[in-house]
Amino acid sequence: MKQELSITTVFLIVALLLFHFVFHSTYVGEWRTLSTMAIDAGERRILLVPLDSRPPCQEFVVSGGRIVGWNVITPPTEYMDYYSMAGDTHALRDWLAHEAGGTDAVILSVDQLLSGGLLAAREAHIAPSDIAELANDLRALHAAHPSIPLHAFYILPRAIPQDGLEGWRERRALLAYARLLGRAGEGLPVDAEEMERLRAQFPPDYLEKYLAHFEESTALAAMLIGLTEEGVLTRLVLGQDDGEEYSVGNLKKAELAAMLAQKNIAPERAMIVHGADEIALSMLTRIALDELRADGGAAPRISLRYAGAGMDDAVFPFMAVSNDATAREKIAMLGASLVEDGEDRDLTLFISAGDSNADTLGTRAPAAAAIRDMMARGMPVALVDLSRHFHAEETLLPMLIEKNVPVNALTAYAGWNTASNAIGTALSEALLYHCAMQCTGSDEEREAYTYANLAFLTGRIAEDEFYLKETIDRVNNTLRIAGYRNTADLDLTKNWRWANDLLTHDLDRRIRSYESSAAFRAPFQQGDMQLGLVRSNITAYYPWPRTFEVRLEAAPTVEISP
Repeated sequence: MKQELSITTVFLIVALLLFHFVFHSTYVGEWRTLSTMAIDAGERRILLVPLDSRPPCQEFVVSGGRIVGWNVITPPTEYMDYYSMAGDTHALRDWLAHEAGGTDAVILSVDQLLSGGLLAAREAHIAPSDIAELANDLRALHAAHPSIPLHAFYILPRAIPQDGLEGWRERRALLAYARLLGRAGEGLPVDAEEMERLRAQFPPDYLEKYLAHFEESTALAAMLIGLTEEGVLTRLVLGQDDGEEYSVGNLKKAELAAMLAQKNIAPERAMIVHGADEIALSMLTRIALDELRADGGAAPRISLRYAGAGMDDAVFPFMAVSNDATAREKIAMLGASLVEDGEDRDLTLFISAGDSNADTLGTRAPAAAAIRDMMARGMPVALVDLSRHFHAEETLLPMLIEKNVPVNALTAYAGWNTASNAIGTALSEALLYHCAMQCTGSDEEREAYTYANLAFLTGRIAEDEFYLKETIDRVNNTLRIAGYRNTADLDLTKNWRWANDLLTHDLDRRIRSYESSAAFRAPFQQGDMQLGLVRSNITAYYPWPRTFEVRLEAAPTVEISP
């Protein structure tokens, strides 16, 4: 009996040790948990009026501020938009006027201040009186606080017709017609008979409303350019949302570019870029880089590298330009410098643009090896993990995990939505962390900023890969089987709790599998700090009545070797 008990005891001990070493981090030496306490940055405050209430437009900027120790202040929730319900523009302007005096800088969305958010702006009629009133409010804000820089951004209309124009056939014909208008406007030949055929498929007033929307937007953008010339706005960014190669929007964008050139406004003060949701985070990053340089630091040197041939010239969904043009534009927008691969650099921006139709799967293993080698040599890597069809098999992260590449050693990761969103987000995260490490004055600060960056990284991996490439499809399929045909417009009073249960169960399962991998558990180096992640600690739920948006927070357990 005693012998059997001894054998059982030995078996249990061995099993526990096996469980520990296989499923938990196996670090050598003593480790302590990295503090999650935020560092007091001298009460440095950045006031943000977000594009809308979606996490990329608001929470990403707040989290980005934590990486450099800044407190990003956002409006009360009750003033902001909620999905299709516009924000309270009068309350937002009053809040902005009241709060601006106690801040170091202001980042403001014109779409939110004027229309109550991006979705509302896509449908809104902009009268000349609306433009004049906003101009007066911004002049008054600047006059009241002349020393506080105002950084404004406005999103130019997308090519897709307004939702208020009913009938999917009519809207599809109008979009096709507008593309031909764009081609003709650039002096390219078009099929006149095809234009007439399309023109007959939608009511005349549809085209009138569609074109008027671009005219009104151009007038608003011209006013903002004028305020920049006056010095009311310190910086202006005009973003092109969901662009296409040929469109009416491109013609209007060319008009605005000519206006900037005619007024001789420097590119660092006013620029037109591709993208929308990531612009506020990019503007925060540009402020950080400007301050780094003002303090005597050098502009970060960035090397641009692609996982495979042809990925640089590829034009991905909802983009008007190639991946390479987008990346170079973002680097210039942020005030960094582009260097050739192999030169001394502070960061490598590594872009994988997966496309099953282009047979890019063979690039993944060599790309994983290249990233492993760069990180082993102490080179910071920001990974942009694009997927043409938004499928996990097209992305690079699963190969990194399979090849046991220490993914938590990445300086930044993003693979969300469009190329401009992902490139802008990954580059901003990495450069904010660069600024933090250049300016930090103590071990306590370095650890706090490193934790903030790892929390941002962990959230991006969980959402961009595990949720948007895997979990969302399983949740949507379950809802459709149950009879819910439109997962982009759920009735949350009936199925919100069930949808969130589906989300939590599936995402938790996927995260647990990820956390058991050697790629997650591997210790890694950040500067002279030896670190290791123990748990991701992800929480997520649907903030809006559709499954595309998810509010996801990461509070990872991180250990550091003394």
